[in-house]
Amino acid sequence: MRKRSLFLFGASLIAGLSSSLGRSSKSHKQNQTLLPLLYAGTWQYKDENRNRMHCVEISQDLKLTIDQHPINAQVEVVDQHNLIYIDNFGYHITFTANESRPIQMMDEADDQVYTIIDTKK
Repeated sequence: MRKRSLFLFGASLIAGLSSSLGRSSKSHKQNQTLLPLLYAGTWQYKDENRNRMHCVEISQDLKLTIDQHPINAQVEVVDQHNLIYIDNFGYHITFTANESRPIQMMDEADDQVYTIIDTKK
């Protein structure tokens, strides 16, 4: 009887774990699919050193454009906190997001951090 109850306990534990792993994997895939939408849009930032506004566009497939010039950069990381590109010269362009949109851009080439402005406001 004891062997049978241990077997049943083990079987139910494995079933429970596999069920919860399946759900977290599905949830993780949904989050990965929605991540580009967090960053996609048209944004602005002000370069204080040059006293100039710049326009940043991030497409739903995460193509990056600054001031209507496509930036040749590859996505290195995308998660709920950061979208990190690496350009042809090895410099990073990092967008940091809150729960609803990008709020900051760091350009490693210029060694500058910019506050992202939502153009819809």
